[in-house]
Amino acid sequence: MAGNLRGLRRAVARLKALPIQMNRARNRALEEWASDLEKTAKELAPVRSGRLRDSIGSRVNKTSGKAWVQVNGQAREYAYYVEKGTSKMADQPFMGPAAQLHRRTGERAIRDATPRYLGRG
Repeated sequence: MAGNLRGLRRAVARLKALPIQMNRARNRALEEWASDLEKTAKELAPVRSGRLRDSIGSRVNKTSGKAWVQVNGQAREYAYYVEKGTSKMADQPFMGPAAQLHRRTGERAIRDATPRYLGRG
């Protein structure tokens, strides 16, 4: 009887740890995805002084499970004009194409992270 109880306790402890492990797996996958997207956006960004490229960053909210890749700081408005163009400047999209290239990789990263980070893949 004691052996069965010990096994049951172990199973309950593993089940209680599962949400924490799943959140860690999700966050790692989101960090990888956001980092890859950031890298692609930086590669596609037109470079004159490098300030636009250097202002592209990514972050992950580990509580909500959301990831962002964005242009930070004073370069944000300039990035919009570069992306969309103006009457005096042709568009040079970089964020849109980067997001399009990584559109499905975020879903795949989450799906693949579960077995990989839980030690089953």
